Amino acid sequence: MTQIPDDLLAFMETLKPPKGVNPADLLIKYNDLMNGNPPPVGAVHDEVLLRQVAGWRLSADISVPTGPGPHPVLVYFHGGGWTMGSPKTHLRLGREFAAAGYLTVNVDYRRAPKHRFPAAFDDCLFATQWAVEHAAEYGGDAQRLAVGGDSAGANLAGGVLAECSRKRGPAVKAGLLLYGVFDYHAALAGLGTPHAKQQLYLVVEDYEALREDHRVSPLYACDGFPPCYLAVGTKDPLLAESHALAERLSAAGVKHELHILDGAPHAFFQLPPLPAYAEGYRRASAFLDTHVR
Repeated sequence: MTQIPDDLLAFMETLKPPKGVNPADLLIKYNDLMNGNPPPVGAVHDEVLLRQVAGWRLSADISVPTGPGPHPVLVYFHGGGWTMGSPKTHLRLGREFAAAGYLTVNVDYRRAPKHRFPAAFDDCLFATQWAVEHAAEYGGDAQRLAVGGDSAGANLAGGVLAECSRKRGPAVKAGLLLYGVFDYHAALAGLGTPHAKQQLYLVVEDYEALREDHRVSPLYACDGFPPCYLAVGTKDPLLAESHALAERLSAAGVKHELHILDGAPHAFFQLPPLPAYAEGYRRASAFLDTHVR
């Protein structure tokens, strides 16, 4: 079995890159490991234009399942600390969910520091509404809609779920929240970046005012969430974030599954050699099938 390289594994277990290494370079270096040999799907539509905004071409890679539709829809937001990543760094992930039967809309939202909050959130909410209006053109059924993401993308997905639960967006059947940040300020403090000037996502002057804003910290507005699948590994520095959200969901009576994978690091849904990879997709797909199909 292929092993996870030490430098990549160390990064995923700490979210701190090796000294002198840009984390974006790790994604490039190990792209073949994370995205090679994706499962076959019915069709792929790359870089579909959703809108032009603030000089950004908001687009999505759409992966269509095999077989006759209409298919349930998963709108997906990639991770990358709000500053890096794209549908291309999460290519295989999108194809895996399409292979499981979901029309997957993998969104290329604006990223910091050039585009700070609320740019990414606004793009993700717009993309969710776009999917409802256009899914049928690609064989999708927007009445069976899930919204998901990993890491920073799970933060954005949680914000979209909170917004939609307040009738400010489309109806969503389920959430897919993979090792996410759900209390932004608490998570950054836990990672050793507790000060406004140390982070790149929020405008520094707005940092304190946004402390419990659901678009930044969906933990504080999860009472109206649809059923949610949460997954995180025991070696993930963001483990406490998923525990905290699960506790809030339980208190609010929201159906959810918290799947904790022993020994798994951050981003294991992108690391095919790990046993947690196949187990994570199996459990996530089963949850979506129960609540969306």
